[in-house]
Amino acid sequence: MGYQCGIVFRTCCVKGQEGIDVSISDDAPKKEQVEISKEELDQEDPYLHDGCRGGGPCSQQCRDTGSSYVCSCFVGYQLQSDGVNCEDINECITGTHSCGIGQTCVNTLGSFRCQRDTSCGTGYELTDDSRCKDIDECETGTHNCPPDFICQNTPGSFRCRPKLQCMNGFIQDALGNCIDINECVSTNMPCPAGQICINTDGSYPCQRISPSCGRGYHLNEDGTRCVDVDECSSSNQPCGEGHVCINAPGNYRCECKSGYSFDVISRTCIDINECRRYPGRLCAHKCENTPGSYYCTCTMGFKLSTDGRSCEDLNECESSPCSQECANVYGSYQCYCRRGFQLSDIDGISCEDIDECALPTGGHICSFRCVNIPGSFQCTCPSTGYRLAPNARNCQDIDECVAESHNCSFNETCFNIQGGFRCLSLECPENYRKSGDT
Repeated sequence: MGYQCGIVFRTCCVKGQEGIDVSISDDAPKKEQVEISKEELDQEDPYLHDGCRGGGPCSQQCRDTGSSYVCSCFVGYQLQSDGVNCEDINECITGTHSCGIGQTCVNTLGSFRCQRDTSCGTGYELTDDSRCKDIDECETGTHNCPPDFICQNTPGSFRCRPKLQCMNGFIQDALGNCIDINECVSTNMPCPAGQICINTDGSYPCQRISPSCGRGYHLNEDGTRCVDVDECSSSNQPCGEGHVCINAPGNYRCECKSGYSFDVISRTCIDINECRRYPGRLCAHKCENTPGSYYCTCTMGFKLSTDGRSCEDLNECESSPCSQECANVYGSYQCYCRRGFQLSDIDGISCEDIDECALPTGGHICSFRCVNIPGSFQCTCPSTGYRLAPNARNCQDIDECVAESHNCSFNETCFNIQGGFRCLSLECPENYRKSGDT
């Protein structure tokens, strides 16, 4: 039988029957009857050499090294500490299995199998490969259909169909009884326009509608049928102020609009004052109630934000409220004037010129005369004989004699005085002559 087949035979047939010699079994071939040629020996498993034939000391695989035997195990087994026997590897404990989520590993000799964790449910069975397969109750005979019914398999269950067929206008119920079909309900417009459907057993007749219609309906233009009156579309609204009219077949109803509530005393819809009902919760500054709603406003110096309820500072200086300089402050603004001007006491935004020449403190300090100009002042001097000093406040005498701006003749001598000059003529008496210009 060979070594490996002998191991399998001994495991399956001799286990638990100690004392039985496999070699004397009638079904087992005798070792001396097997003749192996040298070519066959070369083609055999390299683990099966002369010393390992006939089983050897190993329980599964044996390799003869010449001086000793080396035992090994099949896939799914591991060698025990004695170096001879093999024991099964529990892949479920060692974690070497390949079972996925929702499956449980079940160990087997030399291998393992994956079993589904949850059951398949009613009408299904678990296959060997852990899949759910539908149970055909009709084929297995596990259905409970009466003799007058036919079993029809469905996924996970079955149906019992009665063998008895009903006439037109009837349908079978779950017990196989024939019940009437109400064609007036199950069929869309079974009768032509201007006629009504009347159900009977197995059929239905159509009857012409009476020319008079009930309340909430009126005849159409053809006078063949009654149509609903849309009370809400008429110019005379049936609902009062603050109501919404909702049309219904043959009737209508009134409901309160958003922002209104129904008053049981007056039987009308009254406005909800949201600002009073939710004080300080709707708006950051001020809340103004309107019919059916409300809106938010801000105090002076602020503007409404994009969210419609918060307030943010308004930059009044962007609209140039001041005549000269403007400084924005939180919730307001402040006007300032440039040098030489002062803020008006009347409106607080205009700037007035300061007349420095009229100040009692003499802020101009001009030596001769002060002339007021917008925002400042200027010092002036007499029209002739003087000019303004570099400090723009004092007056300096002009020396016309040095500047040669006088009009003295050749025979006259120019003599400077404060604010002018004199032309001096020196004539010597008889028997005298000039000594120099003077």
